Amino acid sequence: VKFGVDIVIHPERAACEEITRLVKHPYAVQVMDFEAGRLTMLGLTIDQDCESIDGIPLGQIAKNNSHFRFGVIAVLRGQETIVPWAEFTFKAGVIGYFIIKTEDIQNLMTLLCKEVTITKRVMIIGGSKIGRSLAQELPNESFNTRLVDYDRPKAGLISHSIDESMIIYGDGTDIEFLKSENIQNVDSFICVTENEKTNLIAGLLAKHLGAKQSIIHVSTTEYIPTIQEIGVGAVVSKNLSTVNAILRELHTDITEIPVVTFDEIEVDVIEFQPEPNSPVTQRPLKELNFPKDCIVGMINHHGKIRIAHGTSLLTEDDTALVFAKPKAISKLKKLFLS
Repeated sequence: VKFGVDIVIHPERAACEEITRLVKHPYAVQVMDFEAGRLTMLGLTIDQDCESIDGIPLGQIAKNNSHFRFGVIAVLRGQETIVPWAEFTFKAGVIGYFIIKTEDIQNLMTLLCKEVTITKRVMIIGGSKIGRSLAQELPNESFNTRLVDYDRPKAGLISHSIDESMIIYGDGTDIEFLKSENIQNVDSFICVTENEKTNLIAGLLAKHLGAKQSIIHVSTTEYIPTIQEIGVGAVVSKNLSTVNAILRELHTDITEIPVVTFDEIEVDVIEFQPEPNSPVTQRPLKELNFPKDCIVGMINHHGKIRIAHGTSLLTEDDTALVFAKPKAISKLKKLFLS
């Protein structure tokens, strides 16, 4: 029987991959790879009193740091998504979504007055499918991993089938238990029980008790704004990871299917290939009448990647990765059509 389906996405698999990326970048609230890992998108909270960016317009920050290139594709301020242009200035507490060559992450972190921290100790709460997969895979990345489940028989069963991690019977929402497990020394605390309220409480508690990073899995997206508002950590939703995994497989030319949708920010990522003689091939980006709510993030020219800037000029051989609010897409499309 042929169904004509050429991609099979396992929701748990997609969520595991997303969680693993966050564990590798514990300073970020969101991480995404593009172009086979050569580019990384990092969602980073802007800290107070960082002199290199405090009160300085974005365009000027880029000029002051010409030794590497970065793009800011969106900024989340409370519940509002802003697509920033050159005159934008950062305020403490907002989340900036940066696109950068992976090799330049250290430069970006220095610019934002952050240190690149490395995860060594991981604690997973919940012996769910996702929890079990992570407990098998994370130790391969040389993370010291413990998995906790509050159902004693289940914890026993899991310990027989998984050798890579230590399996512990306990309650991830119990303060005394967390303290006895030295929660303050945990670098990455991952909540993946089947109950999203449990995940939320455990994640909040762990962060409060000194875990460096909390990753909270939710199945519905209604809690995402709450978690962001409190600033407790990173949120992963397996439904959303699945949507993104599917969209990533759908390579788009001039269609309006976004390559990735972000749940936290109201921005879609779309791939465009300029038609011959389209407006974007005629003038540099800064001279085009771009809709206010979109930004060209990067340009792929025969496999060579560059971060887009105002002076960039596209050719019909390029693919542009554009970040845009949905309402700007139809206007944006006209610039790529001849």
